[in-house]
Amino acid sequence: MSLGPAEILVILVIALVVFGPSRLPEVSRQVGGAMREFRRVQGTVRRELADTLRDETEVQRRPGATHHPQEPDHDDVGPSPEPVDRGFEGPPGSFS
Repeated sequence: MSLGPAEILVILVIALVVFGPSRLPEVSRQVGGAMREFRRVQGTVRRELADTLRDETEVQRRPGATHHPQEPDHDDVGPSPEPVDRGFEGPPGSFS
């Protein structure tokens, strides 16, 4: 999304009409501070995401690594318990 000079001029004229000449510098500083904060948070999120993806890639490249170490491996659960033989149990509510 790119703004040309005409669009910026229209936005400035609308802001001047809405806020007035006395409050326009204050509002501009607040908008600038909000944009700086947004860019700072955006950079932090990008760095954390890149670090996480890099760590995942390193784990997958290790020899013998087939799954993420924090994920449970369903093959390691062990055998199922033996079923208990309780004789014939009819359907619920039957008179047997």
